[in-house]
Amino acid sequence: MMTKDTSKGIDTVPAPLPAEDTLALVHSPRDDATADYEMDIQSPMLMRLYELWRHRHADGKLPARGDFDPVEMKECLGNIFLLEYLPDIDNFRYTLIGTKIAGWVGVDNTGKLVDEVFDERVRLFYKGLQAREVPARTIGKVVWRDKQHVAYEAIMLPLSDDKRTVNRFIGAMEFYMKC
Repeated sequence: MMTKDTSKGIDTVPAPLPAEDTLALVHSPRDDATADYEMDIQSPMLMRLYELWRHRHADGKLPARGDFDPVEMKECLGNIFLLEYLPDIDNFRYTLIGTKIAGWVGVDNTGKLVDEVFDERVRLFYKGLQAREVPARTIGKVVWRDKQHVAYEAIMLPLSDDKRTVNRFIGAMEFYMKC
């Protein structure tokens, strides 16, 4: 559950959970990326998606995928990705990769498991977000596709079909050329 930091007017990451088996939130899901749990979003497009998610994250209940209308997200549809949790194999599958993401990274990973695209650390990163029910922002370069000249900012927002248990993520990526 998120807490409100009234000094900044934004949501902040809650204190660690007492359960010993809860996965820790990580500083970096990969060597080339940094995780930000304070959601210091720079991209206006990503900020609008985050605000939509926050408005649907009411009364401590997580939003579901069906709570989002593609019409209101028109400007970011090409930048969106969706993941679903597959409990039988304890992994996440990309169910949608936006066309702008596929264009920038050079491949459409729709239908692939997180472990097929990245290493296990990224899966564990999502597991930590799932266990804590918190969003995250990451920044880095597209080195996993040998595109060190392309930087990105991404957000990952937890979703729940039953409003309690995280079983999906909606996310988006914004790309920038680096000189």
